[in-house]
Amino acid sequence: MAITILVTAFGSFPGARANPTIAILRALERDWGRAFARAGFELRTAALPVLYEGAEARVQALISQMRPHVVLHLGLAARRPGLSFEACARNRLSVLHPDAVGARSGRMVLAPHGPMVRRARAPLARVLAAMASSGAACALSRDAGDYLCNQTFYASLATAAPCVGFLHIPRPRNLARPLAKARLRPNRAPTLPQTCTATAKAMWVLARYFSSLNTVFLLPKS
Repeated sequence: MAITILVTAFGSFPGARANPTIAILRALERDWGRAFARAGFELRTAALPVLYEGAEARVQALISQMRPHVVLHLGLAARRPGLSFEACARNRLSVLHPDAVGARSGRMVLAPHGPMVRRARAPLARVLAAMASSGAACALSRDAGDYLCNQTFYASLATAAPCVGFLHIPRPRNLARPLAKARLRPNRAPTLPQTCTATAKAMWVLARYFSSLNTVFLLPKS
């Protein structure tokens, strides 16, 4: 039985009319789908809208429907200097930042009776080492923010998916918007190919990790 990997990206939101996570998702399908299939990993993808309303139910329904063994969410963190693999999601939400339709969340806590922190189900050190081998700058992050990224990650970690991670990316260097001359500074963000390679390597580690530690999930039901 193939190991199913679900990778999600987000649509547009204020400040990112063209969210580069969608471009990464399409590049993964095009450039890595066959390689994963040959290894026995089935790649599935989904684009999530940046909408507070229904966000948790939406991602949980997706996971329930697809029943992936590995879930990796991709989110944009344009101001970060490199790729950030999140170590945890926090029980909080912004009431300040509008979503794609201009709505605000209206609540500061995701789950009133939920844990303050839910930790990623992933081998963090191995994921970072694999991503770094792509040449892209990367680091472990312990703060997934308080926007839809954190909301989605927190909700996913409440599901039965065995392996769940979140990767924040900066805007890839070759997709970055040009800066005014007065503000021009070196852009050290990874390129789109570097970002795709680093993401694929993270997916590979997550799939192998699941395969080695959770083979019971691969057994067909009696």
